[in-house]
Amino acid sequence: MKKSICILLAAILLLGLCACGAKPAEEVKEWTRAGYFSDENEDMISITWMDDIDEPGWYVGVMLGELWGGCTLPQVGNTLHGDLNAWDESAEPFVVTISEEGEDGLLLEIEGGESYHFVPAEMQEATIITTVNTEGFGNIATGEGEGTPEIDPERPFQSAQINLADPTVYTFVAWPKTGSLFVKWTKDGEDFSTDAQITVRLDESAAYVAVFEEDPDWQNPVMNFVGEYQSERANAKVECFGYDEALVNIDWGGSAWETAHWTIIGKLDTETLTISYEGAGKSILTYGEDGEIANQEDVYGDGTGTITFNADGTFTWHEDQSEYGTDMVFEPIPVEE
Repeated sequence: MKKSICILLAAILLLGLCACGAKPAEEVKEWTRAGYFSDENEDMISITWMDDIDEPGWYVGVMLGELWGGCTLPQVGNTLHGDLNAWDESAEPFVVTISEEGEDGLLLEIEGGESYHFVPAEMQEATIITTVNTEGFGNIATGEGEGTPEIDPERPFQSAQINLADPTVYTFVAWPKTGSLFVKWTKDGEDFSTDAQITVRLDESAAYVAVFEEDPDWQNPVMNFVGEYQSERANAKVECFGYDEALVNIDWGGSAWETAHWTIIGKLDTETLTISYEGAGKSILTYGEDGEIANQEDVYGDGTGTITFNADGTFTWHEDQSEYGTDMVFEPIPVEE
């Protein structure tokens, strides 16, 4: 019996060794494919070795239609693999695997998504380098040609760099942030134009700056509603925040020792006198015998709702997450002189 078991174990071991011999471990090669790559749809990927960062590695940047992103990725086996951060802050990271394809190409696979096949892109050497920046509080947009550049209010830019191999006509446009004024464009430190939109022929390296300054006549529209308010056991304090936003703190006393607290930040629509907000925080504050906060329990940080200022001086608060199902009307507390 023991002899039979030994023979069986020997046979299993032999089969295992044969199987291992049939599929040798893949040799891991050092990653070397770097530069710019494109596909037939003008999607692009760049791979660059970065030394001057906390964790040196291969920095990967992609432009896949409207999906743009970039991050340093580790080499996993013979691929670059990991989370790639989308440049749109509202978008989630996406997992990619990049592998060599053919003699000089790349295959990029998005986990749960599409695959892209790239070949080396022919990039002209840039001899004209133009930087476009801002001074003060404002935004810029740039575009090739004489037309008005596309402006994305959700993703405005404060700086840009344009690298060209040949002279090209570009148009720059500048617009101020709330509470600021556009003043002028400068070129290499010298006054260039007081027009917010300029069309220039970029035929030499230069630095353009859109200059903004604070609007001396600007007043945060929330200023008209600053003060303290009350609704039964709830108290609210309305303050100005930044150039055009409101900071509203609301406290609801559940007991002598416990208070629900909301922190709300949002912009005031001057036509409807309504603040539509998101990202509000709610927490439960517990007080000790000395009257100081002994504990803070965060309930949520993504609250949504509205605050509408009424003609009679009150405001109505609607909280989407409300447990009470009714809007609360807050009356102003007179200021003691």
